[in-house]
Amino acid sequence: MNSGTFYLYEYENNKRRRNVGFIKASRHYRSCILQIHANGIPVGNGASLELYAFYRDGADLIAEQIAVLNCFRRNISARLPIAESRFPEGRPLPQIDGFFIRLPGNRSALFWMASAFFFEVDMNRLRIASSETTSLENTGSEPAANVSEAEGSVPVTNTPRPEEASAPADILAAEENTGEPAAPAAPSEPEAPSEPPTPSEPSTPSTPPGKPSAKKIQRSDIAQLPRRFWPLANNSFLLHGYHNYNHLMLIEEEGRTWLGVPGTYDPQEARAADLFGFPRFTRSCASFPELSAEERSDSGDFGHWCRCVGNCPRR
Repeated sequence: MNSGTFYLYEYENNKRRRNVGFIKASRHYRSCILQIHANGIPVGNGASLELYAFYRDGADLIAEQIAVLNCFRRNISARLPIAESRFPEGRPLPQIDGFFIRLPGNRSALFWMASAFFFEVDMNRLRIASSETTSLENTGSEPAANVSEAEGSVPVTNTPRPEEASAPADILAAEENTGEPAAPAAPSEPEAPSEPPTPSEPSTPSTPPGKPSAKKIQRSDIAQLPRRFWPLANNSFLLHGYHNYNHLMLIEEEGRTWLGVPGTYDPQEARAADLFGFPRFTRSCASFPELSAEERSDSGDFGHWCRCVGNCPRR
């Protein structure tokens, strides 16, 4: 996985249930900084949780514990530097497929995972990399770091910050979908799934002036956009909106083309939309006649999160 922000999902008995937050990974020289924010974690106050990095080997997950997290008031809020040497087999971040959090000793079927990919999870196929070679004590490898004693000079925060910890938790509604999303139809380049914000417009509900024209499209139609926008097919925010409402919207307005992701407006979701590169919200297509009952919401806050994909002013 490349540097970026990835949704953190709760799993029970290998089935994905709901979004609880996100993990943001920023890569630096031979190390990376992880920012972890989640809430609604059903464990006791002060409980310890184990953080692992993993990569996939066929159906197996090859993992290594890299830190211990503490949960306060059902929230996790941490920022910690991790040396890439602590990842499974010392792999760099681009060769890691994701991170997961679980209770010590794997005493529960409940765990939380963030990944650049959607795949069928089977924790029975989990293999701990260090246990397959030699124990950490015998190899002299560094033990997993507690977030309060992480290495380096970057400050580590493990106390809940309401303005941050609560931001991702209610971004998404609880998910019932346990299936696999379809692979991108055209893009095949291993690009980062998340996109940095590009327009500088504020994340407030708005309706473009005039009467824009709109066209309902599918995820595969992203291949018809200029090549530089193809990685949007793997954008985590776009994937969630698409799988909830089964469509995207292409909006033409005042000489610009906007790609719209369906959703409902909420200040916390606005922060996530901006983070993933969709900073503008419009309700102008909420009553689009081609949308079926399953492709819209009766909520007055339903609309589309947009980013410019044509004739956009460059910063």
